[in-house]
Amino acid sequence: MNVHLPACLASLLPIIVAAATEAQEVPVRPYVDPGQLDVPWPKHSHYRQPWRGFLETKSGYDFLAGIGVNYHVPDNDALAVRLLAESGFHTFRIEIGFGSVRFDGKGLTNEDRTRNLLRLCRQYNIRPTLLLNAHQGVPCPLRFFTKRLTADAPKGSRAVVLADTEDLVVGRSGINGLTDYWAAEALITEIDHETGRCRLSKPLPKELKAGDLPMATLAYLPLHPVGTEEFDETAAGWVQYALMVCRLASDAGIDQFDVELWNELTFGTRFLDVNNYYDPDAPKVPRGPDFLNKGGTCWELARRTIEAVKPRHPKARCIWGFSNTTFFHCAIPNLPPGMDGQSYHPYGTGTRRLPDQEYHKDRPEFNLEGFTPTIDVRMPEGWAHTFLQTESLMRHLNPQARRHTRPEGTSRFYHYITEHGVVPAECGVTDEAGGWRLKSLCASRSFCLWLNKGIDVMHYFVAHSKDPKGMGLLPTDLPGLPEDTPFDEVATPPMRVLRNLTTAFAGSVPLDKPRQLSVEAAALGVDGKVFEGDGAHPPLWHRDVLAVLPFQIKPGEFVIAVYVMTYDATQPLAEARYRLVIKGVNGTQGNLALYDPHEDRRISLKPSGRGEDFVEVVVPVVDHPRLLTLTE
Repeated sequence: MNVHLPACLASLLPIIVAAATEAQEVPVRPYVDPGQLDVPWPKHSHYRQPWRGFLETKSGYDFLAGIGVNYHVPDNDALAVRLLAESGFHTFRIEIGFGSVRFDGKGLTNEDRTRNLLRLCRQYNIRPTLLLNAHQGVPCPLRFFTKRLTADAPKGSRAVVLADTEDLVVGRSGINGLTDYWAAEALITEIDHETGRCRLSKPLPKELKAGDLPMATLAYLPLHPVGTEEFDETAAGWVQYALMVCRLASDAGIDQFDVELWNELTFGTRFLDVNNYYDPDAPKVPRGPDFLNKGGTCWELARRTIEAVKPRHPKARCIWGFSNTTFFHCAIPNLPPGMDGQSYHPYGTGTRRLPDQEYHKDRPEFNLEGFTPTIDVRMPEGWAHTFLQTESLMRHLNPQARRHTRPEGTSRFYHYITEHGVVPAECGVTDEAGGWRLKSLCASRSFCLWLNKGIDVMHYFVAHSKDPKGMGLLPTDLPGLPEDTPFDEVATPPMRVLRNLTTAFAGSVPLDKPRQLSVEAAALGVDGKVFEGDGAHPPLWHRDVLAVLPFQIKPGEFVIAVYVMTYDATQPLAEARYRLVIKGVNGTQGNLALYDPHEDRRISLKPSGRGEDFVEVVVPVVDHPRLLTLTE
């Protein structure tokens, strides 16, 4: 049977349906829930959202100061620095390795370019984070050369015969690249100058054919245990190198900069232990205390660096970089005295397929709820703001717990993310447009979340790459562009998004104590699911991952980033509506505005309720930050 509605009723049907849908209002109770942080070590959880365990209104001025990037640029520094500054970046992470010191110790091999780059930082008010590192490929001042191997050397051999032994130094000269990018990997321990026979510190891991043999001589020995003359010699060379790098910044007119000590322990770290250069079955020296705790090699190297740097550069911050990927190896109060902060590399932005890639899959008792969803996780913020792994950074950043702990002699401890970014291909994105979109999402979501949740500085990785599908933000043809190229002619999508985002914070002023707002939230209409549950476990809803991130930019003016923290950034989210009640503002006067930095458009918005201490508004929300501006 066909039913025909009168025309007047038919015209009202969409309004009736919309009203019924709007009536489906599900509050997020409570939006701020300290219980979200309650995951005992070493358990993990797919439901708990530890970033919702606390809410803070952060300074917009500090937000802008924390927008950083890893400055890996092949050429054309004048253009690159200007474009990055116009995008909104206020700090660069610049690696100047121990190996960039000349063999004679007199300056850096790339000193002219480094000086020019630091002058550009001064010109554009960029705060540099100077990364001190000793990657095993070029771990310290060294001299590369080639010798001729006169006869084949079989795998497992403990000696080689060279055509000449001139300039070889026992214990410092060695063969390069036997298993990895590694200078002097097997050191020469004895030399017979008559026969050319050289004994090696370890058996050859592969056969060497007669002919040219790449070698190097290290100016400093790999780290020996603390208390040895060898350690003291290398530490003294390292400290002089640190002071040389700091002096370059000072000469450029920069007195406020960061000194980050080391870059990760996941690769290139062989120089930190002399035993790596010797037969593993016959270590050269006994191991001392844990290398990252008091009395250990890296701890002591950092302590001596701080003691040398701080008196000469009192406005510099020394940042512990050894725990980039092992966030909890050395407890913050146990770091060397005077350490100003530590840095993290959360990443985890590539595809994680659950349940196949369940954290501690072999230990089901570590799963807090005993349930693992079926989902591909591709989060622009990474994993460390969640409890997908127990090492959540929120354990450090929780202001009611560890955030304000600090080492002896440190008045204010800073938290840095010195690398975070996304490889589009690791998320299954192989087209250029999709890659730029994903990097835009990663940059905007990560800066808004991390700089609101306790990170003081975040450096995006990386400034430039040759392939548009790589991790870089700058135009891929940057090296060949004229120095005066206008921003609007070459800016990539993430550069435009960041410029729009940071422009919304223009006029921010320093605030000692931003006014703390509180939030109530409710999903309107049919809410979506992050993942399905089962008979015993509920779904995780989009309302459970609604991010409301407030900043105060000046007295009486606030910017609040709002978005749904989708788990799969490759799947765009349809616009949804949320009712927000913002408490702590005078809602009886002033203006409300909503701006989308990805789309560069303003969205009409009207308050649905006002009071002397609150304003209520319905906000259309998507999967990237939209900025709600409240002006009293």
